[in-house]
Amino acid sequence: MKVLVTGSTGFVGRWLVEELEAAGHRPERTPRSSELDIQDADALARHIARCRPDAVAHLAGVAFAPDALRNREQAVRINVGGTQALVTALEAADCQVPVLVAGSADVYGFPRPSDLPLTENAPLLAKHPYGLSKLGQEAVARSSALRSGVPLAVTRSFNHAGPGQRDVFVAPALARRVLEARRLGDPTVRVGNVDVRRDLTDVRDVARAYRLLLELLVERRPREPLVVNVASGRSISIRELLALIGAAAGIEPRIVVDPALVRPDDPPEIVGDASLLRSLTGWQPAIPLERTIADLVASLDG
Repeated sequence: MKVLVTGSTGFVGRWLVEELEAAGHRPERTPRSSELDIQDADALARHIARCRPDAVAHLAGVAFAPDALRNREQAVRINVGGTQALVTALEAADCQVPVLVAGSADVYGFPRPSDLPLTENAPLLAKHPYGLSKLGQEAVARSSALRSGVPLAVTRSFNHAGPGQRDVFVAPALARRVLEARRLGDPTVRVGNVDVRRDLTDVRDVARAYRLLLELLVERRPREPLVVNVASGRSISIRELLALIGAAAGIEPRIVVDPALVRPDDPPEIVGDASLLRSLTGWQPAIPLERTIADLVASLDG
């Protein structure tokens, strides 16, 4: 099948293109945002009319919570408005094909410990701009699918990492600090909340989940929109993550907690339940976290 991938030049987008190609599909990359504005429904409609995809994977958007906090209006314009522009463009191009929208587990906000691990029925407690923008994205996508009957899957993707991720995210940011400590011959690594726990999946496993969901949408054409967690089902602390990074880099980091890096509103633990995804597609994580971190460190150690 031919799959139009928005955000194809981004972190997950590049891995999804590779995953689709390896499975025998034909990914159609959208141009960079400087060439094709995801908020421009008319331009999107022309692009869709030219490529005539069999399905769409919508990954374009603001993907880093602090970016959304710094520019709330932009996060809403791109995450919500861009999704609205896409569904409008598909209708205008008379291309009512299945759509996968890459959403975020940030819609769960600050979860209650009693709700862990989080299923798709957990309370949606988002209160920060990024999570709220992803809630808006979900609403736009689901409303359009219910109106048009187009098969839809919205993912609630938990944290993921791997080669190619921006340094602003936690795993590559920590890896950079550890590698710099090794270079300086001083194992000291300054960090914030080291005992918070997060669900972390390899980006290549996430891309595989997206590919399997796209195949499901095309083959089975479910009548009701799907909302699906993509999660490892396990949590790891920042302290444990640092130990894995240190092992991959060949040093034993000496942790120093920097109060300036401590975030008082950090939930102590976030972990997801991907049972629905597993029942729908058979997906489960295949890449050990040790390999994820080793590959990430190797990609930065140049």
